[in-house]
Amino acid sequence: MLMLSDELYHRFATLLRQRAGLCYPEQRRADLTHGLQRLALHLGVESFAQLLAMVESRPSAWDELIAELTIGETYFFRNAAQFAALRDIILPDLMQRRATMRYLRLWSAGCATGEEPYSLAITLHEVLPANPPWQVSILATDINRRFLNRAREARYGNWSFRETPDDLRDRYFVAEPEKGLWRLRDDIRRTVTFAQLNLAEPTYPAPHLGIVAFDLIFCRNVMIYFDEETTRQVVQRLYDALVPGGWLVVGHAEPNVVLYRQFETHNAPGTILYRKPLQAPLFTNASTPVQSGPVVPAPPPALPASPVSLSLPPPPRASSAPISSGVLSSASPPAPVRAEDLLHVARTAADRGDWQQAQTQIEALIKAHPLFAPAYHLQGQIAEHLGHLEAALAAYRRSVYLDPRLIVGYIGMAHVYTQLQQPDAARRTLRSAQTLLGALADSQVVDDATGSTAAELRNYVRLLMEKVDLR
Repeated sequence: MLMLSDELYHRFATLLRQRAGLCYPEQRRADLTHGLQRLALHLGVESFAQLLAMVESRPSAWDELIAELTIGETYFFRNAAQFAALRDIILPDLMQRRATMRYLRLWSAGCATGEEPYSLAITLHEVLPANPPWQVSILATDINRRFLNRAREARYGNWSFRETPDDLRDRYFVAEPEKGLWRLRDDIRRTVTFAQLNLAEPTYPAPHLGIVAFDLIFCRNVMIYFDEETTRQVVQRLYDALVPGGWLVVGHAEPNVVLYRQFETHNAPGTILYRKPLQAPLFTNASTPVQSGPVVPAPPPALPASPVSLSLPPPPRASSAPISSGVLSSASPPAPVRAEDLLHVARTAADRGDWQQAQTQIEALIKAHPLFAPAYHLQGQIAEHLGHLEAALAAYRRSVYLDPRLIVGYIGMAHVYTQLQQPDAARRTLRSAQTLLGALADSQVVDDATGSTAAELRNYVRLLMEKVDLR
């Protein structure tokens, strides 16, 4: 059995704290040692020094380390008091304030194997009126790739239903007795978009990535593994990712008056809820990310960026279902094909991290509709995410050449210019975005992919300008 020296313990602990926010003080040293021993056996390495070098240099080994150390113990409708508060307090409040739009955005931050976001989707399906239907978009993120792969399958054993009434399970799941599993109904499964995200990295909120303007965030039993400073930063970013009046639900072990002081505190039976004040600004200077897309970690150690959903799917068209699907198949739709439909297919592939499929779809779209500006904007987002900054800049430029009023194209250019250390060019494109935004009403939706309004993007552009000026 491999032994973890003091030096290697401190190096692993520092690595995990800096890159994932995971805290392993001396009292948790045994937990870290056991996880590293399992990983060393799995990867076939003979020493912890060799293992450290591997996780520092290989993205796949880093993912395996995270998979070994993160805990996915969860089940459907975990903490019944919080789901009761969702039905009785949160949703009535949101339904009243969103009665005109009839559109809700939710985020399950730290979704593990998917039981939490799917529980949210089922609850909304049960509560929201069906006629006319509400449109719902649920983003579910986790740092653990293994968990996300299992979540996308939406198949669960009986243990995941230990607090779920049988009749509710039977309404929303199809039994697969030969496998001893239950498969979630496709219409509910398609309401949730999964993406990998490291909450400890300052990459959110970000309108151009779709990580902003949520009506509700569930972030439960995640921050208990962070140190106090990381927790403070994460809470601030979650606060800024909410719309004014948006709700935050955290685990029972996580409430802290000091950390949540900017929220309104609402006591509910068996739980505490937090709401962003209605008069609060959308963003604060404390948490706006400097970079766009995935963060490229500064060495040492050199670790991979965490893929982030490029954008949420656009609001689905109204139908007779109470919750419309937010995801389309990646297969090419039959001809004749609208540019908007092809764009949605390409964006969906990008959202799930299938970059080859996304690039194939966007190339087919550009070939069929060479003058469709949003196609080049998405092409720029994909290239930027993959670290191809010059190609991203060329695509963003083409998008605004074809549509000089495409505000998100100018914002994309500014992000790339900032990463290329060209602050004058970044300021110039941000001023173009500010001029266009200044002519729009606050409530006007500017980016259909994320639902971002002119007021939200004005705040975001202003803060980006301040970050550029500080460089």
